Amino acid sequence: MPRSTLRRAIAVASTLALGATMLVTGGTPATASLPGSGSVLTSSNGQNSIKFHGDPSRTSLSSSDTITGASWSPDGSQAVYLDQQGAIHRLRYDDGSARYVDMSWPDPGELHRSPSWWGDSRIVLAYQYSASTPWRVASVSPGGLQGGLAWISPHDGKHYLNPDGGPGSLVVFQRQDDNGSGQPSGQPAVMVYDGSLELGQLRLVDDNGSNPSISPDGSRVAFVRAGRIVVSDLRGENEVPVTPEGVQYDHPTWSPDGSTLAFSRVTPTAARPVYTASADGSAPPVAVPGLDGVPAYQPHRKEQVVRLSGANRFATAAAVSQSHWPNGALAVVLARSDTYADALGGAALAVAKHGPLLLTPPTGLEVTTRAEIQRVLAPGRTVYLLGSPGALSTTVENQVRAMGYDVQRLAGKDRFATSVEIAKAIDPNPDAMFLATGMNYPDALTAGAAAGSYFYDFDSGFTAVVLLTQDEVIPPSVRAYLDATPMNLRMLYGIGNPGVTAAYTYEPNSPYVRGYGGANRYETAYQVASILFEGQRYTGFATGTNWPDALTGGALMGTLGGPLMLTPGTDTNLSTHAVSLLKETSGSVHTGLVFGSPAVVSPAQQTQIGTWLSGPLGSTSVTNPTDGSYSAR
Repeated sequence: MPRSTLRRAIAVASTLALGATMLVTGGTPATASLPGSGSVLTSSNGQNSIKFHGDPSRTSLSSSDTITGASWSPDGSQAVYLDQQGAIHRLRYDDGSARYVDMSWPDPGELHRSPSWWGDSRIVLAYQYSASTPWRVASVSPGGLQGGLAWISPHDGKHYLNPDGGPGSLVVFQRQDDNGSGQPSGQPAVMVYDGSLELGQLRLVDDNGSNPSISPDGSRVAFVRAGRIVVSDLRGENEVPVTPEGVQYDHPTWSPDGSTLAFSRVTPTAARPVYTASADGSAPPVAVPGLDGVPAYQPHRKEQVVRLSGANRFATAAAVSQSHWPNGALAVVLARSDTYADALGGAALAVAKHGPLLLTPPTGLEVTTRAEIQRVLAPGRTVYLLGSPGALSTTVENQVRAMGYDVQRLAGKDRFATSVEIAKAIDPNPDAMFLATGMNYPDALTAGAAAGSYFYDFDSGFTAVVLLTQDEVIPPSVRAYLDATPMNLRMLYGIGNPGVTAAYTYEPNSPYVRGYGGANRYETAYQVASILFEGQRYTGFATGTNWPDALTGGALMGTLGGPLMLTPGTDTNLSTHAVSLLKETSGSVHTGLVFGSPAVVSPAQQTQIGTWLSGPLGSTSVTNPTDGSYSAR
């Protein structure tokens, strides 16, 4: 989910208060074992390539880095690995010449080890501050502002090494005592962490085992004991020896279907040939030709692209609403359909009030919108009208009241004052304020999805609002709202070059100001998506040449915790910035959402979205689902 620097600091502080812990380990661990299909097996051994077995399209994937401990994302689209300088990177499966997004860069004295994908989005790794401190295990989301580490292992003076991320919230890793000099010592133990539990997340699996790997269904763990690969359940019971005595093996990892284990054989030389065996121990190990080093299966999983569209802007907004709220919402935000001025802060409001954003002409309630309000909202709930009676007439207000709804009108004397009233309805003292020009729509649409995404975790308590500027100038009504909140209690984000200038003019040299503006609307959207979001599972796409679909779609993206990318929708190709974002985030993003009909965002662009967010299996396309299934993935 997207997090500001302030949000990260608070989140990390909360984790510390709960007594959780953090990051990495020495040695090379087992790699992630995640569910999926396929039997492609890879290996990495500190050289400049990943070797493949079982993939008819390739035998290797090269990089300018050395690659150690490569581990695959759930869809097989990205490998995460450790390079020669101890930094953690990601690599697209189909483009070994490109390296995307530094996951971590160790400071002097720090060590990073053992990156492994965890569930759908996060990465677990081991971390050591210095040679005299214990190894720890933590998770980090790919992309976004750096520094958002969530501690997993306890800060108890013991060493926690070799994490292996599994499905859902499960992680296994190795625990050892300290030898008094900051080094792991003594008999290792296998531990399992369950992030879904408030208490008792960490428990012992086996008191004599190292380098564990959790099965794709989360029911079993493979580990090393005296050189043998052993499988047990998560209670350490029902043990099955997979390899014979007398031969040393290491680095176990599970096939995506859980039937097979791959591991490396320890030899007197540097060679570590890869073997496989049945996970139930029914057959002896078999060598895999051409593979050497640490093995990792590449899971294959289809991703999806969802198009939400209608014959016009009203029908598209209704399709967005029906797709995510099949069983109803808590509120509806209603904006005028003929101009954007009063509506630009509405996406964040819709997320905060737990409902969709719909459109209607100023003079009367449009028929499709009327029907969708009645479908999605129970009588007695609230419909928020954006703008004065000059924007949405009293006729519209009276029609909504006659349908049995409470009406709250949020309006000021102009678009700037209206954005303030919308912000106040969200929170008089928000944690973040996004400044974007109200003299045009693209930057504010991008900001709306980002501000709304602060509510992605509805229990977080974080709030964010969008405030409109008169290009580089902050109007008096907006300035008064800003003045009412001390700068050290919130972050101020300028979105787009006018918003950036306004933000830094208002608070020059402040550590609580950030600005993200590109050479055009597409680059600005990319900057916001790549810097303010991390580990998102959804990315939205709307035309950058008009505003209605991006407005209603942005409200949904805020609800899903994903960014909204703008693209020249009628062109044959996506914007280069949209392609870059998809390449960088494909390991975590499993669903792309397209807002608007094929006449607005071309089928060719939809195809490209599916290509770049997916792994080897590609993607499926869905149009106007009404069961909420895509948002339950």
